[in-house]
Formats: sequence, C-alpha cells, structure tokens
Amino acid sequence: MRLLVLALAVAAAIAPPIASQNQEQATFLVELDAVVLDDEDRPVAGLKQEDFQIKDDGHLVDVKTFDAVADTPTGRPPQRSIVLLLDDSGVGTGNTLPVQTIARMFVARMAAPDEFSVVRLNNRRDEAFGDRLEALLRISEYRSDALPFFGRETIENGLRSIAKVARTVEAIEHRRKAVVCIGLSAICNVVEPSTGRGSLLWRYWVDAIGAAARANASVYSLMPNGLSSRVEVAQGSIADVTGGEGFRNTNDIGRVIDIVRRDTGTYYLLGYWPPPSSSSKELRTIEVKVNKRGLHVRARRQRGAQSS
Repeated sequence: MRLLVLALAVAAAIAPPIASQNQEQATFLVELDAVVLDDEDRPVAGLKQEDFQIKDDGHLVDVKTFDAVADTPTGRPPQRSIVLLLDDSGVGTGNTLPVQTIARMFVARMAAPDEFSVVRLNNRRDEAFGDRLEALLRISEYRSDALPFFGRETIENGLRSIAKVARTVEAIEHRRKAVVCIGLSAICNVVEPSTGRGSLLWRYWVDAIGAAARANASVYSLMPNGLSSRVEVAQGSIADVTGGEGFRNTNDIGRVIDIVRRDTGTYYLLGYWPPPSSSSKELRTIEVKVNKRGLHVRARRQRGAQSS
C-alpha cells in the first residue's frame, strides 16, 4: 500500500496540471504586420500600441510587442523586401515582353537599402535572393511559355513556389515582405479551396498560408495583359488572406508599384501570444482593427496553427 501511495505521489509531481499543458500550446509569439490606410488610401503613421485590437480565432488577445515602420522623417526607416514571382505557364505564348517590361519597371524603382529578387515559377534554380544584376538577368531569360498550363498541377506548383519564397525570406526578421506574382490569377491569386480538406489543393494551400504567415510575407498578384473584360474572384484568395492585393484590368503599372512600395514602407509590427486551442484546425483566423474612425487595416486573415 505504501508503494502504491508513493507511486501516485511521484506521478502527480511529474505530470503537469492540465492548465499548464494548455498554456504550453501557446509558447510562441505570433508576429504580424498591419498596413493602416485612411479613406483616401494614404498610409497612416503615428499610431500607438493601444490603438490596435487583435482577435485570434475569435479570441481577443493582448498586443505584447509593437513597432512602427514609417517612410517618414520621424519613423524607423523602411528596408523593403520584394520578390517578383514570374508566371511562365499560365500567361501563354506572346506575353514574354509584357511580363519582362513590368518586371523591369519594378527593378527601376528599387534602390538601396531595398532587397529585391526575381524568381521564375518553373525554374527550380531560382532562389529568392540576389542582386540587381541577377534580377535583370533572370528577367531577360524569362519566357512566358516555359511550360504548358497543366491545370491543377500548375496551380499546385504556384502554391509551392509561394511557400518556397516565403521560407527563404523568413530569415529576414521583423519586416513586412511582398511577393508580387505577375501572371494568371488562377496561379498567382489562388482562391481557398471551397471543400477544405476534401480538395487536392488543400495541403498546398495550408503550406503556403503557414509559410507566408511565419515570414510576414503578403502576396500581390498582377495580370500582365492590361485591360480586359474578365471578371475574377478575389475574396478569399491568397492575396486577400495574406494581407496583399490583387490587380486586374489595369494598365497603370506605376500605381501598382506605388502600392507595393507603400505597403512595404509604412506599417506596424504587432506581436501577441495566441490563445490555447484544442481544435485540430490547420489554419486559424486573424482579425486586426484600429480604434480610430475613418481608418481601415490591411493585414493577414489566416495563419497556420503553428505559425510563430
């Protein structure tokens, strides 16, 4: 009997209480970036930590860390990180020059201390780093029809490429990054599979969203064929969910570049401890608000369950 009591006492001392086990699920800090704009889509600087409200999977959380990056004389100078992802399957033959022209316009706007790289969707040698010369070389070697469009397989490859780029730029900490995908929206701005886990694309979607969240990377998509009459779904797309933006039916590439540079130049970095969860969901929702009227926030709306 004494041995049984002693064994139970030892077991109780070793096993952590249930509350502690739940707390251990939230041992990583989630950092996310938020762009705050006024009614005229101008970036808003000067906000404070107490101006923000964050909900993670519907649970209100405290903002534990805060940093403001502003392209203004009084803010922390921005160091932009922008990766161009060039679709060489979906846009088809005849779009080599338009894509090259758009990419070179981006390069022309880059200046120290900006970090900038070019990745071709189907070129496995391309990595999301390099200098200006390397970027221009990849643009000049780009061909719009390097591989034919294979439907779901090509879309999977697009999501894998976004995840790979995000993992590469994750090493650059405490900074908002932009992944600008130039090409067909079905590849560059994939919409979340409506059937969830029942979709063959689901695991690629979850992987891309999780990698983008860990890297503070937002996806921007741009159709290279200018004005068209096509109507494309944007809500629930990867650009929407990661806090980026999708552009279509536009010839004003300068405006697109301005928006990407604006979003990577004036923003806020917010950190919080996520609430414990017993859910088996692979993705968790995020909602960011500011308590000042007339302002709106663009921030990621999903993260992986383990996105720190």
